[in-house]
Amino acid sequence: MIALLYFCIALICTFAGAITGMGGGVVIKPVLDMMGDFDSASIGALSSITVLAMSITTFARQLRKKRQVSIAKLIILGISSAGGGALGQYIFEMMTEGAGNAHTIKIIQNSILLFLIVWIFFYMLFRNKIKPLHLKNIVFYITVGMILGILSSFLGIGGGPLNVAILMLLFGMEIKEATFASIITIMFAQIAKVAMILIGGGFGSYNLSMLPYMVVAGVVGGLLGSLVGRKISGKVTVIAFNIMQITVMIICVINIVAASNALKI
Repeated sequence: MIALLYFCIALICTFAGAITGMGGGVVIKPVLDMMGDFDSASIGALSSITVLAMSITTFARQLRKKRQVSIAKLIILGISSAGGGALGQYIFEMMTEGAGNAHTIKIIQNSILLFLIVWIFFYMLFRNKIKPLHLKNIVFYITVGMILGILSSFLGIGGGPLNVAILMLLFGMEIKEATFASIITIMFAQIAKVAMILIGGGFGSYNLSMLPYMVVAGVVGGLLGSLVGRKISGKVTVIAFNIMQITVMIICVINIVAASNALKI
């Protein structure tokens, strides 16, 4: 029964994540925090590997579609996010060792995520009144990829909502294009995160008992999400994007309050 629950959580989150470009980890991570069955490191690994399975599936499905932004620039964005992903995992490991308390890590991660989601929510709400910058220089793609990769890996969320908003604001991408570019940065960042874990000693210290079920759900969610995403309009994509953001805000607040209360005990 517990395996079915985790399968359903991963399926719903990655399905919605594939449609909106949010990746699914942005919901999986705080939901698993709220359930409290695993430590922060294991939750980050479960979320990252599940999102990686989803992003690879979605990327493969959407690769042949014609794009306004060249695949070459998107790959540069992705490779840069891989570098950021490795750095983000290193920062997470150092902070985990320094904090010495799982509740403190949860508060830090959920607080940063809440701040980002609130900013993104209001940007998406008023985006029609904000003029995109339409940056073209490849240096900006490298810099943005690094920053998004760091946040994606450190928070263990895939980085989707921030990716989409930043790509729309800085590069003038439409929502559909931004979701695809977001999936690419998520994929590379999570590859780097998993590689860093393997280099650092492997997954022996992680509790990955639910991983097989979640990975299968991630693949299925990626397939279904990419199919549905191609059929719905950009307007519907934005609505789904905003619904996911509100959901994450609520979960983050619950997690921050719960972890703060646990520290006081």
